[in-house]
Amino acid sequence: MSFRFEPSDATVEAAVRRIACAELDATLAGIRADDLPIERVIHDVRQRCKALRGLIRLVRPVLPAFATENAAFRDVARSLGGARDGKVLADTLKALAAEPDAALDPLAMARVRERLCAAHSAPAGLREALDGCVAPLIAARVRAATWTLTDDGWDALAPGFLKTMKAARRSMREFEETGDVEAGHRWRKHAKYHWQHMRLLRGVAREPGRKRAKRALRLSGLLGERHDLDLLAAALAALPPSDGDEETIARLTMLSSRRSDLLDAKAAPLGRRLFGRRPHKLASRWGARWRQWAG
Repeated sequence: MSFRFEPSDATVEAAVRRIACAELDATLAGIRADDLPIERVIHDVRQRCKALRGLIRLVRPVLPAFATENAAFRDVARSLGGARDGKVLADTLKALAAEPDAALDPLAMARVRERLCAAHSAPAGLREALDGCVAPLIAARVRAATWTLTDDGWDALAPGFLKTMKAARRSMREFEETGDVEAGHRWRKHAKYHWQHMRLLRGVAREPGRKRAKRALRLSGLLGERHDLDLLAAALAALPPSDGDEETIARLTMLSSRRSDLLDAKAAPLGRRLFGRRPHKLASRWGARWRQWAG
């Protein structure tokens, strides 16, 4: 069954268990498959861990096991994070070089790319790292089948829904006021959690849920690209001085900053549309929809 609440779920607790177990089963099946590129499997494992963290965050205040489970899924994703860094930098560099007015020297670009790849290459033993995720994921699968919630219905969902909305609104405002990179990173994370929550609730009110999920995913994508540019700028700044590359690095830094400004301009109105209103009003609206849907 899909990553959403279904009318056939007897309780919110039963739904959370069902969804978590299905995600964990799919994650383990992906790791065990031998017909997919390892990079794709790693990406899938990390994405499913994020989905699971979004799921339990929705019921965080009523899930006593939240801290344990959140740490477990976070640690699995982090154990595979090194495989992502080098690819993100390479892809971001390639995108900047494709700008119509990039005006970058190909030879200098090749040198900079080589230096970045050397400093941020994927760690050895990816298969071993992936296999190392199996035991903690199986343990989480066993625990997920017996998770307990201390409340039911919308009362089980409203506190976590509100908490994420408030965090997204707070980090959005901080980022708009200060431009702080970490605030932007927090905004991206909470926007993505909200997207997961709308995925879970889209069956409750299909069209409003679909529209809001689409906007939250779009915002997450913009902020994710912005975050990747921040990583590239930091990686470029950390490169040791090298004769002949300074001009190219400066040009890349300028292009990165310009692209970031464009992404910020796109993200701001979308963010205000999602998180500009009082979270309590949105939570009340979804509570009414839930009660009507649940009967």
